[in-house]
Amino acid sequence: MLKRNLLFGAMLATTLGYGPAHAACDIKIGSVMSLTGSLGVLGQQIAKGAQLAVSDLSTAGGINGCTPSLSLLDDQTSASVGVDAAKKLVDVQHVPAIIGALSSGVSAAILTSVAAPSKVVLISPASTSPTFTQLARDGKTDGYWFRTAPSDALQGVAMAKVALDAGLKRVAVLYLNNPYGQGLSMEFANAFTKLGGVVTQNVTYNPSQPSYRAEVDKALKPSPDALFLIGYPGDGTTIAREWISSGGVQRFLLPDGLESQDFVNDVGPQYMRDVHGTAPGSVTTPSLDTFKHEYQQRFGELPNQAYIPNAYDGTVIVGLAMKYAKSTNATAIRDSIRKVTDPHGEKIYAGADQLRKAAHLLSQGKAIQYIGASGPLQFDAYGDINAPMVVWAVDTGGKVKPTGMVTVDQIAQVRQKIK
Repeated sequence: MLKRNLLFGAMLATTLGYGPAHAACDIKIGSVMSLTGSLGVLGQQIAKGAQLAVSDLSTAGGINGCTPSLSLLDDQTSASVGVDAAKKLVDVQHVPAIIGALSSGVSAAILTSVAAPSKVVLISPASTSPTFTQLARDGKTDGYWFRTAPSDALQGVAMAKVALDAGLKRVAVLYLNNPYGQGLSMEFANAFTKLGGVVTQNVTYNPSQPSYRAEVDKALKPSPDALFLIGYPGDGTTIAREWISSGGVQRFLLPDGLESQDFVNDVGPQYMRDVHGTAPGSVTTPSLDTFKHEYQQRFGELPNQAYIPNAYDGTVIVGLAMKYAKSTNATAIRDSIRKVTDPHGEKIYAGADQLRKAAHLLSQGKAIQYIGASGPLQFDAYGDINAPMVVWAVDTGGKVKPTGMVTVDQIAQVRQKIK
C-alpha cells in the first residue's frame, strides 16, 4: 500500500509538471547553431542561452514528467552542414523541435529541406531575413517556422534612421550574398533612399574568399560618408581590414552580425572609433534581470552581443508548449506556441521558479503569457515578432557598448513615412 501511494504521488507530481523529473524518461530538444565557421564566435555564446533554458526547465520539474536535454549540433555556418545536422536530429534522434539555426541561409535550407517537409518545429533565435516572412505568406512553412528575433524589415529601417540621425547622407553597402545580407541590404537601401539618403554602391560578396579587394575597390567609388558592412566576423574582418588599407573612410555602420568584441579586436579598435551599430534589443522585463543573473552565475558576465536571450526564450517556449500540449508531437507543439504566449494569460517570466508556476497553472487548464528575456513575444501569422533595436558603438576603450534604442513605435513611424 505504501509503495503504491508513493508511486502514485510521484506520478501525480510529474504529471502536473512540478515534481522531480526521472532520468529514465528523456525529452530531446534539437538545436543547430554555428559553433564554428564565420559565425562561431557569436554562436558559442548564443548556444549558452539555450543551454540555460534547458537547465531551468529541468530544475522546474522537467517536461511532462521527463528530463529535457539539448542535442546541440554545429552547422559550421554552412547550409549543407546544417541540413545534415538537422536530418540527424529528425531522422535519428526524432526530435519534434529544433532551436536554430543562426545564419538565415542555414535556417532557410533547414526549413525548406528538413523542418517543413518533416513537420518539425524550427524556432530561430537569430535568423532575421525577410525571406522567411514571404515563405510563410506563400504557405511554404506550414506554420512550423517561428523566430524570437525580429525581421530585418525592422532592422533595415532602424539602421536608416540611425545613419541619417548621425548626419550620414551617402553610404556604400557591402553585403554577404545570402538571405541575411540580401534582405538587410534591400531593406536599408529602400528606407535610406526614401528618407533622402544616397546609396553610392550596393556590392555583394561571397563568403570564404582569401581577398575581397575587387569588391572593396568597387564600393570605394564614389567616396561615401560611411560603409555599411553586412556580414559575420570571419569574412567581415578581412573586408574591414582591406577597406581600411585601401583608404576607405573609417566610419562604419554595422549590424547585429558584427556586434562582436572579437570582430572589433581583430580589425583593431583604433580603426573602429566611429561605429554606428544596430541589433535586435530586449525590452526591460523581470525576465531580463533574472536571465542576466542566472547567466552570470553559470557562465560569467553576459557579453554585449545579440541573440543570447532570444535563444533562451525560444527554448523555454518549446518546453512550455510541450507542457501545454501534454505531448511531444511536433504539430501539437506548433499549435501550442501561441497558447503559452497568450496576452490574456497570467504572466510568466524567466527562471525555474516561474516555469514551475507555469507548469502548475497549465495543469489546472489556465492560460499563461510567457514574457521572455528578450521581451513580450507575440507571434503573428507568419511566426514573426516585433522588437526594438539596440543602437551600439565602440567606446574610447575599444569596447562594444549599447548607446541607445530605436523603439518599436519609432520604427513603425519611419515605416509609415516610407510607404
